[in-house]
Amino acid sequence: MINDILEQVAEDYFRSKGYFTQHNVKYRPSIKNKKYSVHSDIDILGIHPLQKGKSRVIVGSCKSWQVGLNIESELGFLENRGKIISGREYWKTFRELADKTWAKALKDKVKELTGQNTFIFYLIVTRYEGDKNLWENFPLFKGNLINCDIRLISLETILSDLYELLDTTPAHSELSRLLQLIKADNGKIIYERKN
Repeated sequence: MINDILEQVAEDYFRSKGYFTQHNVKYRPSIKNKKYSVHSDIDILGIHPLQKGKSRVIVGSCKSWQVGLNIESELGFLENRGKIISGREYWKTFRELADKTWAKALKDKVKELTGQNTFIFYLIVTRYEGDKNLWENFPLFKGNLINCDIRLISLETILSDLYELLDTTPAHSELSRLLQLIKADNGKIIYERKN
């Protein structure tokens, strides 16, 4: 069972698009037969049996921060590799994107489990501010996850898309089932924009 609601919603979203998923897959780098003591995990790993190329495999990393993601600020922090926030080196928050060693470990784990070394990496957030193209094309990320696409997706996008895809077949999770019931009662999901 997934404990994080954002992970659950994201997994439902990818399953509704035909992906078989696994969650909380542990991995860590191995350098010269010496493994790092700390694991990271892939929140969602999905494989689509009918897709070809990069879209056949997806990797999802969920950040359920209530304040959301401020793209400019986060990229600024990541450019300053030594930045410490709350007693921790900030780059470790996005280690698989920001560090070659961790990016390689991620790619190795995905290859081990799916047979594929290219994929789409999704950063899934509650919300974001700024130009998502800056995140998706950030040179540091692109240099670490070579030949992989990077996408940024918000809870609003996931819920809107998921809502449209729902039918009357019982959904994967209680949350998606709740969305089905809301839809069956002609309910709507409406986001209001704050300016």
